[in-house]
Amino acid sequence: MDAERTARIAGLAATAEPVWAENHDGSALQAFLKEIGCDGVDAVMVTRQVVGCSLGEAQEMFLTAPCRTAELASHNAFVEGLERAQGDL
Repeated sequence: MDAERTARIAGLAATAEPVWAENHDGSALQAFLKEIGCDGVDAVMVTRQVVGCSLGEAQEMFLTAPCRTAELASHNAFVEGLERAQGDL
């Protein structure tokens, strides 16, 4: 990551830490991040930093949050497309 993005992630993480500290609720954290416009890879990276978890755990928390159903659907469609393309080889 470039320095600007690293700084942005750190700032968002500092803003989100109180939300996580309040109840350690991944869905509440994702709802907060979505509300402040933090989506996609940035939301996963902020989650990883705030929660102190692995990249896979942060991605799972992101994709399974009720407020992220559109992101989960997009992810699933992408993976299904990859699987279909692999079958064509």
